[in-house]
Amino acid sequence: MPTITFANPPGMPTPAARYSMTAEVAGPARWVLISGQLPVASDGSVPVDYGAQADLVIAHVAAALAHHGLGWGNVVKLTTYLTTRAARAAWQERRDALFPGTPPASTQVLVAGLADARCAIEVEAIAVA
Repeated sequence: MPTITFANPPGMPTPAARYSMTAEVAGPARWVLISGQLPVASDGSVPVDYGAQADLVIAHVAAALAHHGLGWGNVVKLTTYLTTRAARAAWQERRDALFPGTPPASTQVLVAGLADARCAIEVEAIAVA
């Protein structure tokens, strides 16, 4: 099992939200890279509410992690794409709840649009075991 160390090294700015600037994975590791997950339900619908979109994205990432025998504690990096700043608070509140300890490295980007125009949030993850 690898050792994962999150850090906010001296000489770097303080994170703008609750995330770590770096994630170091030491020792033998199995990497799982999860493609961007959109808030599309199994029936093809997309919730209008940003909180519901965030919940659905979290459920999709959680399913991918579980498929590989992993959980949120194995996540070392999240990348989030938002189409509007209005979705940011709902996403960050839920993201922060997933990581009660030290949060993983994270990047959040405001973009003009996603592959499905109904979606305001897309999240990809990197996990190690």
